[in-house]
Amino acid sequence: MTDIRKLVVTADRELFTEHDVTTLERNFSADYVEHSPLIAEGLQGLRDLVADAPDMRHDVVRVLVDEAKGLVALHGSYPGLDPNELYVGFDIYRVADGKIVEHWDVLVTETPPNGSGHTQLDGPTKIDESVDTEANRAFAKAIWHTFLQAQDYRSMDRFARPDGTFTQHSGDIADGVTNMIEFLEELKREDSALTYDTLHRTVADGNFVLTHSEGSIGGERHAFCELWRIEDDHVVELWDAIAPVPSDDKLAHRHGAFISTES
Repeated sequence: MTDIRKLVVTADRELFTEHDVTTLERNFSADYVEHSPLIAEGLQGLRDLVADAPDMRHDVVRVLVDEAKGLVALHGSYPGLDPNELYVGFDIYRVADGKIVEHWDVLVTETPPNGSGHTQLDGPTKIDESVDTEANRAFAKAIWHTFLQAQDYRSMDRFARPDGTFTQHSGDIADGVTNMIEFLEELKREDSALTYDTLHRTVADGNFVLTHSEGSIGGERHAFCELWRIEDDHVVELWDAIAPVPSDDKLAHRHGAFISTES
């Protein structure tokens, strides 16, 4: 049985940090499908990206392995991808028959620490393998459908700890449930609400669940990644990356920028 964590972590390091493009023949499917708006189609698109960014590396902070779905999510940063900006965010790889067959990402530029001093990447990284992954997946999906999609922001009072403590990594929001609710309600009043249409996939591993979805902000199509940390049946921490999807993105038209949907 393929160790999908080892496969993805190794291939990702070889390609983006060591710039060893021979990993494409060894670890990627010949009909690999690329969904990132930053990368052209197929294996050649990856070769071109590496050639065009000689100083690039991928500093991975978190790894989630969802054996049930054949998915591996990486959370980290890409120094050198852009000479002027540091990109941070999420990569999701799908593995089948011992090869990487598909990839999505949601990357955003680095922001200063938020009002509580948290960055987009700091915080716990350890997976708690003793907890019920599927129960946490279901819990995160309930949060997504109620708190995000239905915009019932007050519902977070029951999803989070009763005392309202909550660690936030968004650059715009300080810690605490109240600050998050007030921020989202203000966006709604300004007709700039985060509108979530479709949950495409979850990557669940112990106490962490990543939701990958699409929607819009002010009528502009966006991709959303939220990484939820769950503890004792409460959501206690959130990292996110929210990025526009270019309307002329050829991948969005050829493959769909997301493909697959979870109910």
